[in-house]
Amino acid sequence: MSEAPNTPAPTPPAPPEPAPTLAPPAQETDWKAEARKWEERAKSNKTAFDELTGKYTASESERTELATKVQTFQAEQERATLVSEVATAKGVPASALRGTTREELEAHADVLAELIKPSGPVVPGQELTPDKVGDDPLREFTRSLFQSTSD
Repeated sequence: MSEAPNTPAPTPPAPPEPAPTLAPPAQETDWKAEARKWEERAKSNKTAFDELTGKYTASESERTELATKVQTFQAEQERATLVSEVATAKGVPASALRGTTREELEAHADVLAELIKPSGPVVPGQELTPDKVGDDPLREFTRSLFQSTSD
């Protein structure tokens, strides 16, 4: 056996690259028109931005105003609760109390409690029906003595 040396087979030459074809001429860009288009977009964006900024500012001022109102209402509610508690505890009218803190209200309630004292005897039940206090046998006897007999 005769051995033939391994020689690579000759490679065929590469086909020549085709000559580059010229692309059709690109359309000329109208840079002025492009600039006007982007300028118009920028102006509309600026207008939209100014509109939104105005709305944001208005909503922020409204939010601040509403937050102030809420704080005011909460403070009034807390004071009303405090005045009611002190008035009930001290036995004085709530509308007469003055002060902002519990200590001030209690001090004023103490002053008022000393000034507001019953001025005379209290007949039980008189606040309910002043003309008909109740049926007391002694009172009925006294009425019958002084009633005229012509009734």
